[in-house]
Amino acid sequence: MYRLVVLQILICIFLKQNNADTNSFDASAYALEHRCVWHECNVPGYPSEHLGYSVDCCTLQAPLNYNQPAKTINISMSRLRPLKPPKENNTIFILNGGPGLSGWSIFYAVAQMFPSNAGATIILPDHRGTGLSNLLSCDDNGSQIINVDCIKYLTTKYGVKGLNQFSVTSAAHDLSVQIQSYKADYPGRVAVVGLSFGTYWLNRFLVIYPNIVQAAVMDGVVNPILSSGLRDSLLGSAVAFEFLSYCRLQPACIKAFPLDKPPYIMLLNILMEIDLNEQKCINNHLTEYNITGDSLRDLFFNLMGPAEHYMDRTIIPAVIYRLYRCDSDDVEILKFFFRTVAPDLGQNGGESEQPGFISSVVLHFNIVESETYLAKDQDEVDINTILGWQATTIMAAKDPTNYAKIRSKWPKYPIDEYRFKIASYSPLLMISGQLDTATIYEEAVHLASLTRKTRTFYGIPLAGHVTLNVMQAGYDCPVHLSCSWVFPDLFPSEWNDTNCIHKMPKTIDFVGETEPGRQISMKYFNINQPFGKIPEKYSYTTIIIIALGLIVGGWMIIRKYCCNCAHTRKVDAKQS
Repeated sequence: MYRLVVLQILICIFLKQNNADTNSFDASAYALEHRCVWHECNVPGYPSEHLGYSVDCCTLQAPLNYNQPAKTINISMSRLRPLKPPKENNTIFILNGGPGLSGWSIFYAVAQMFPSNAGATIILPDHRGTGLSNLLSCDDNGSQIINVDCIKYLTTKYGVKGLNQFSVTSAAHDLSVQIQSYKADYPGRVAVVGLSFGTYWLNRFLVIYPNIVQAAVMDGVVNPILSSGLRDSLLGSAVAFEFLSYCRLQPACIKAFPLDKPPYIMLLNILMEIDLNEQKCINNHLTEYNITGDSLRDLFFNLMGPAEHYMDRTIIPAVIYRLYRCDSDDVEILKFFFRTVAPDLGQNGGESEQPGFISSVVLHFNIVESETYLAKDQDEVDINTILGWQATTIMAAKDPTNYAKIRSKWPKYPIDEYRFKIASYSPLLMISGQLDTATIYEEAVHLASLTRKTRTFYGIPLAGHVTLNVMQAGYDCPVHLSCSWVFPDLFPSEWNDTNCIHKMPKTIDFVGETEPGRQISMKYFNINQPFGKIPEKYSYTTIIIIALGLIVGGWMIIRKYCCNCAHTRKVDAKQS
């Protein structure tokens, strides 16, 4: 009995030590001791005033390891504050996605989404490892090229334990410090909006700190249980099949495709021909663009996925059609298209075209390899399986093996007790786009079914990834619903009317029937109608004429045959 009691005591001590990062750190006390000193940001390419906002920055010192707070790193946030001082402090923290994207990458977009005359202050925190926070990079010059040398540099600079602190849980603690430090000087209502991976970060924050903010919104919802970096390409391609199937709902689109070759089948055939080096249009006329199956998949994936490409994606079926038909007009139009998209077509999937200040690929890999590559209870697969999956896709990100190739070498941080937990925080609004290729709509629906007692969920018809961005196509519904959710007293009461969801389009204009569709056709094809003049399918009149012709022709053949038979019988009769 004595031994059992001692064993239980030792177990309790062990568990307490392993949970020390949660129980021993007092974020509130730390925040009160570390207050923001706001200053000019001095970031090239970004103004000090924009759309009625003044812009400034704050850098706080936060523990590298919250269990051992002696060593610190910088965590930064930028602020867009209305030039006309509001009567009350209403502040919205917006968490960007990636993982690895900084708040600066959405600076211009959020200033348009949330009008300054409403009186709310916008704060864009930089996740530790990106933006003006301590940047994770592969060398002293900010390189973001992931390889073995990069790992060696990181482990030399930080040590494995130090690198492990660039985690989602550490970023959740950072956010708590930033919010509480801000509230100490600017008391008032605080809300948090998470975008894409930012919803995953927000969920972690709400699991650990459920009582700090007054409202929350998730847009482009990451399901902590089902989301998997490993199977992104397969799930995203399934959404692409659904997207192309909408061509059937627009008669002027579907009539361009043979009955046995709808757009998704035609694209599959084209991709197979490219892989076999048998795609005639590309081989004979478009070799200068170095089009591969994976680069075409990636191009279409990037055109279709983000919600801000709501109209750009409509050009895809016409590209497929013209690659298949490939007459002289098609060739000229396709050359214009590939010249227009050449920068995207030529991007290397293993390197970042953006500076680490905007997007830290190193931080991205650290988080994906450590905790988001596999869903709950999901097994690893080998590279050949991943390549096999890729071959079955019609749209997918380039180089699906980029995580797998370096996975065994990456110094992954340990999974903690928060990894698969779902916050019970309320009030929380979740919004997802029906055609989201990055954070899959069905996974968001699954999460909504588990949290229906504490969360409200809205699905936006035909929208892509991060629905707030459909505002750029003229659809304000997701922005209005989000604004009215976080600050119901600041925005017009009609903004919380969910009927705006029902007014969203239910079909997609692939053929330029609308002015926005014609503008996209001019952008990518330099013509008003993306399909041009499509050969008419047989009309009823044509079918009747053909049928009559077949009947008459058949009758004449039969008559001639019968006459010949009769003549033969007469000859035979005379001879006999």
